[in-house]
Amino acid sequence: MGNTFLNLALLIIFHFFMPTFSMKLTTILTDQSALLALKDHVIHDPKNVLTTNWSASAPVCNWFGVSCGSKHRRVTALNLTGLGLVGTLPPHIGNLSFLSFLRIRSNSFRGKLPVQLSNLHRLKILNFGNNSFSGEIPSWLGSLTELRMLFLYQNNFKGVVPFSLGNLSKLEILSLFETRISGSIPSSIFNISSLQNIYLNNNMLSGFIPSVPRDLLLLEGIDFNFNNLSGHIPEDMFDHLPNLKELTLSVNLLSGRIPASLFKCKELQKLSLSYNQMEGSLPIEIGNLSMLQHIYIGQNHFEGNIC
Repeated sequence: MGNTFLNLALLIIFHFFMPTFSMKLTTILTDQSALLALKDHVIHDPKNVLTTNWSASAPVCNWFGVSCGSKHRRVTALNLTGLGLVGTLPPHIGNLSFLSFLRIRSNSFRGKLPVQLSNLHRLKILNFGNNSFSGEIPSWLGSLTELRMLFLYQNNFKGVVPFSLGNLSKLEILSLFETRISGSIPSSIFNISSLQNIYLNNNMLSGFIPSVPRDLLLLEGIDFNFNNLSGHIPEDMFDHLPNLKELTLSVNLLSGRIPASLFKCKELQKLSLSYNQMEGSLPIEIGNLSMLQHIYIGQNHFEGNIC
């Protein structure tokens, strides 16, 4: 009698819990299925790369653009850069659970980014630059906390820069130039201590440049050129950017004076403030920027001469 109850209990456990276990179990066949789904969503392959090379009859790890890890033999990198592919991204891509590098730059992928990509928690580099993606830049990108580089430049996005990108505590490069985004620059961006370069130029961003609340010792480049940013540059902004090398804020609606804190940036090599509404005299301290190679400050309301 006791064995009967025990067997019944084990049967119940098997029935209810094994489907959960099997759903979480992924293999190289899962990766193969995901990549074949991507192939099916490509409607034009001008170089016939996927057409001739991606086949279930060949090992996935030997497919063009696919790299696998030596330990688990799972797909860890996908590089389809510059193949002229036209299509959309299927949700199946989110099943590539070991993926660390995803590069499909310079193609013609379109449509919205599938939310299933938020499952790729190992991603370190995401490069979707120079495609035709649309919709909003999704807030779930902020959950990919291993990201070091995020390239979404030259696409057809709309809406704002998600505040959640400030959660990417390991991010080094943020490149969103020419993406048609609008709204303000989220203050959370300047909370990323690992940030090295930020490119938000050639968009429709408006509002004030946010303050920098902490020391960003690695930040070397800020490019906010060609937007509709207004107001004054924060007075203490450059107190926290000791290693800044390039600051480009041209073609905006900025006003006020050049902050005195800028002259603490002894590593500055390029300063571009032209085509704004800035005013006042040029501080003599600008001569202390001994590393400065390029300076563009024309088409403002500055007074006096540079000595």
